[in-house]
Amino acid sequence: MDGVSDERLAARAADGDLASFEELVVRYRRSVYRLARSITGNHEDADDAVQETFIRVFRSLGRFDPSRPFRPWIKKITFNTSLTVLRKTARKNSEVDMDLERFEGSTPGPEQLMQARDLQAQMDEALSALPTDLRATFILRASEGMSYRDIARTTGVRIGTVMSRLSRAREKILRSIQSAPGSAIQGGEGL
Repeated sequence: MDGVSDERLAARAADGDLASFEELVVRYRRSVYRLARSITGNHEDADDAVQETFIRVFRSLGRFDPSRPFRPWIKKITFNTSLTVLRKTARKNSEVDMDLERFEGSTPGPEQLMQARDLQAQMDEALSALPTDLRATFILRASEGMSYRDIARTTGVRIGTVMSRLSRAREKILRSIQSAPGSAIQGGEGL
């Protein structure tokens, strides 16, 4: 089913083709997990959110409009499901695997590895301190690479609100990282 679009697979799955649904699960399980993990902050809750997301997707396939893109639709379900799991468990820890390959050279030296670990720890701490709405918006943009429009659709807010949340999240993260002892970031580049 390599050449079949996600939208076509969803339409087939809505008609009862379980193989098409299984293909959608294969295609999206990693990105659904990444988003759920980013929002819930831990593996166990992310696993619960992933399972619940695919249950909700399966139950909602009859309402999916195949003329619209599938990716934002499943991201919205993942986002909402992850927030529900987060609220249920009332956890505020968040770890995000951010790409920190900002250092030159194919094999980083011990000093670069230490800087990367320190920066990752500072980033994790800064993200976990953000309110859920700012953290989720930042993660959808930075980790998932979603457009402002897709983030707005996913979170159910206006594009202006998305832009405002991103700006506030970046400012808070930057302030937090810059104020950390021995901070590796001394400017606003990269956020």
